[in-house]
Amino acid sequence: MFNFRQANLQDLEALIQLRLQLLREAGEIKGNSDTTNLAEATRKYLGEKMPLGEFLAWVAEVDNQIVATSGLVFFQRPPYNGNLSGLEAYVMNVYTIPMWRGQGIATALLKEIISFVRVTEAKRLWLHTTEDGKRIYEKLSFVSTSKEMEIVYY
Repeated sequence: MFNFRQANLQDLEALIQLRLQLLREAGEIKGNSDTTNLAEATRKYLGEKMPLGEFLAWVAEVDNQIVATSGLVFFQRPPYNGNLSGLEAYVMNVYTIPMWRGQGIATALLKEIISFVRVTEAKRLWLHTTEDGKRIYEKLSFVSTSKEMEIVYY
């Protein structure tokens, strides 16, 4: 019923719309805020990074309509104990359209990402999650940590 595949530039507009929906549900976009600038910045980012392999995405389709997505970005950090390559992978933009939730789609997309990352030099796969998504990640062996701190400049 579902077709899972790596996304390409022909999926650009769908990826943008799903990201905006994700940000809206996460409270990053308030009410009826104008998302024109955010959509354009996302279009520019994806248009530049996807062809270079610097942003990867997987999608789930039903009848040629994308109903879910997940993204992946690699980070190169200085080597450290446990990760001599310093390469890490960050999962982001995991989103399923509400009417398709609860059917294992996000889990299947994440399994695709995990399989992809396992054959790279990356020794850490990490993400940020909402409370709703936490159980999916735990089921796939992600472990909660409390190591992150940040300064946000916006």
